[in-house]
Amino acid sequence: MKTTIDIDERRLKRVMELTGAKTRKAAVNYALREAEKGAEIERLVRDTLPEAEYRGAVDPDYDLAAVRDLERKRMP
Repeated sequence: MKTTIDIDERRLKRVMELTGAKTRKAAVNYALREAEKGAEIERLVRDTLPEAEYRGAVDPDYDLAAVRDLERKRMP
């Protein structure tokens, strides 16, 4: 879709340099993808369950290091 917008040229050139984008369109699409990822991460962090909801989900005596050692011993 074609859209006419006013873009900060200095910032656009910097994004192109940092990402290696060959075209302005590629740089803008890159920026949009990264903004989308950032917004999704913010949403996930904001909407996480309160601690009371997941407390007790894992046995406090669970020993991850011991489980990993056991798995290593089983591997050929």
